[in-house]
Amino acid sequence: MIFDRRRVLAGSAAAATMLLGRFPAAQESLSPSPAEREKMAEAAEAFRKEYNVPGLAIAFTRGGQFVHEAAFGLADRVSGETLTPEHRFRIASISKPITAVAIFTLIEAGKLGLDDRVLGREGVLGEVYGPISSDSRLSRITVDHLLTHTAGGWPNDRSDPMFYESKTEQAALIEATLSNRPPTRDPGTQHAYSNFGYCLLGRVIERVSGSPYAD
Repeated sequence: MIFDRRRVLAGSAAAATMLLGRFPAAQESLSPSPAEREKMAEAAEAFRKEYNVPGLAIAFTRGGQFVHEAAFGLADRVSGETLTPEHRFRIASISKPITAVAIFTLIEAGKLGLDDRVLGREGVLGEVYGPISSDSRLSRITVDHLLTHTAGGWPNDRSDPMFYESKTEQAALIEATLSNRPPTRDPGTQHAYSNFGYCLLGRVIERVSGSPYAD
């Protein structure tokens, strides 16, 4: 299911405000009272139902220790498995600011530039994922274009290759996307939130740093 990103973020902020407002006991003790836990659960369930979210988890920490954690709804709609705090969630776009910080760390170290091209013979990634024509839109995409979601293609809609090709190995996904779904606009001319663009930035980080992205 693809959510309207702004709507979900707005709802998340509202829910978080409600939860924090229900938690005065954190100033006095390391555990909320049963009444406070109940009110937090009500707020979380209201958010889950309003946005048709299968399951969600909340957690509070104080002084580096967990004060409260709880899960609501299902981990799997098909099987009906109940969600618990031990279930893992997909990190999703939380990785984007991490990616941006890594890119700028390489820039500050003098190993990369915002105007560096990413693909093609003159690009950071070269032609690892297949030949790139020197006069194509792909060859003109820079690090800055990917950072600012202005590469000219791969928007976050139902055609998003990161969802549409979710079962394909990363290298094959990138190669197929570059070959079969090139940008539809010139780089730098239109903003379109792009998960695939940040996937490419991850590969730039690996190539320049010489280390896997996770490291």
